[in-house]
Amino acid sequence: MVELSEPLENYLKEMYEIEEIKGSAKVSELISIFNISPGTISKALNKLEKLGLVERTNDRKIKLTEEGKRIAERLIKSHRLSERLLTDIVGVDWIRAHELAHRLEHIWPDDILERIDRLLGYPTTCPHGHPIGNRIKVSGKKLSEINIAGKYKVVMIVREEEWILREATRLGLKPGVVLEVIENNGTDIKIKIGEEIEEVSKVIGDQVLVIG
Repeated sequence: MVELSEPLENYLKEMYEIEEIKGSAKVSELISIFNISPGTISKALNKLEKLGLVERTNDRKIKLTEEGKRIAERLIKSHRLSERLLTDIVGVDWIRAHELAHRLEHIWPDDILERIDRLLGYPTTCPHGHPIGNRIKVSGKKLSEINIAGKYKVVMIVREEEWILREATRLGLKPGVVLEVIENNGTDIKIKIGEEIEEVSKVIGDQVLVIG
């Protein structure tokens, strides 16, 4: 297995997540996400290309090779199992768990990761609803796109950024929670969870995946 620095592993993981959505990544996207200079990312991509982990396309985009994908998939699995370990066993809240998992994902050897997985009972998703490996296919619709009143279940928080998770926590929007959509005026979504009625902004509604 290729030995990579933590920043190089982070680039592979981010590229994988971008590819899942868009099919390929742009250098400019990595520069923006990691807030680094073009020179820094260029050197990193050159190294990853020499290692056979990424390849450049004719339209100036970059894609992971099969080996690059394999490494990224292992990192993502390690991250999501770390989150589960922290929330389910240690009792850490899902915001701090996500932050700590960024560090832990790089350190677990395969045998320890397997023990963690077994200890947790082979969970299908992370605390935010993202799938672990190919154990489950997560699908649904953004809460902001729901125009028919009725009951829906939260299945995923799309982007695990702190401000999004904090607002989702305040509103009670966590995977597994059943809510009732009362009204969607295109700007705000009025929902009911239990006996509480809340207004969810479209910005947050875009980050909450639900199923009917």
